[in-house]
Amino acid sequence: MCEKRVSDLVELVARNENFLEYKVEVHGKTGRGDGYLGKVTFVSVIGKTKNKDTKELNLVIKTSAQNELLRSQLPVRELFELEIYIYDKVVPTFKNFETEMGFESDVLKSLPTCYLTQNLENDEALILENLKLQGFDVANRKVPLSFEHIRLVLKSYGKWHAFSLALRYKRPETFKQLVKNLGNMWSRYILKTNLTPVFLQYYEEVRKFWENNKDVASVKFSEHEVKSILISLVSEDLDQAVIIHGDCWTNNFMFKEKAGKPTQVYVIDWQLSGLASPVLDLSYFIYTCVDTEKYKNVEDLLKIYHDAVCGYLHQLNCDPGDILPFSTLVKHWRKFSCYGLLFGSFILRFCLSESEEVPDFIETAEKGKNFLENFEFNTSNQEVYYKRVKDNILHYARNVVE
Repeated sequence: MCEKRVSDLVELVARNENFLEYKVEVHGKTGRGDGYLGKVTFVSVIGKTKNKDTKELNLVIKTSAQNELLRSQLPVRELFELEIYIYDKVVPTFKNFETEMGFESDVLKSLPTCYLTQNLENDEALILENLKLQGFDVANRKVPLSFEHIRLVLKSYGKWHAFSLALRYKRPETFKQLVKNLGNMWSRYILKTNLTPVFLQYYEEVRKFWENNKDVASVKFSEHEVKSILISLVSEDLDQAVIIHGDCWTNNFMFKEKAGKPTQVYVIDWQLSGLASPVLDLSYFIYTCVDTEKYKNVEDLLKIYHDAVCGYLHQLNCDPGDILPFSTLVKHWRKFSCYGLLFGSFILRFCLSESEEVPDFIETAEKGKNFLENFEFNTSNQEVYYKRVKDNILHYARNVVE
């Protein structure tokens, strides 16, 4: 990352935070396989404010890739614009809504503080608080999350989604204006990059490996069906559509633990947010982060999520039975969880690979390679990968296929 680019952004934050004088310490950057569309740098800003008070900010500086080839192959600008929109527009709207309703919840405390956004052509950036220095960290992406971790994430999603449901119910015009330009970013991403054949290839590779298992072999999709699931199905206009997170793999949850147990979670990276059924988040999360052989009945997990939704809706004097009854959520699972199933086979290949095995999108673009070449890699943890995806297929068959 260009050093001047970082220093210019830090200067803007320092000015906004009333620093009179300060020094900057750079702590490092994300490693290979952790950032696909740009660079992330960790810095501390230490100094004195105009009131002569000592002040320290620990920041994450997230900047977009500037490589022209990569930006022509991927919707880099749109992805950064979307995350900027979440912090600049959605979060303040939700905060104002809570204030109007006369109470303050902990829902928005599951997103890191955003100090600055920059939305310039070919130079997009977000400056966020560094949660690591507050004791938060991501879990091991190669192993399923524990039940305590799963419960925290499901409750966090439940509260976040309930914001959309309550706002639509109480302030329909506000909600309409807030989401009018939100679609599903994954749909646009997949259309621009022509990733449909890759999703099908990864899924079919595993399904055919287990073809002697009739329950696995029977759950198959055509290329047309895959495209429909990833692009058309997810864009359906629903009364229960919410602003989703959209990128629900392990690296996008930061946990704080006490005595070996997680006590708090932050949800990060909102570049793939959009407007869709809550089951897009739930199925993506469950089929990438959960041991689906262990948690065979999806309704047990959906109940944790739904209880969180209901709790928040009750606080706003909304009747969950009118807005999102559990039976409707189960129907959504039956209709939309195929989305998460396909994403599981795609994302787990990255999760379970070693850092040196996964592609670096910026590096391959700088070498002039076609974007789709990034997905021509094998994982040394193939046995685990095949097992995890097989368990997902069986879970899907058990909970959806009648």
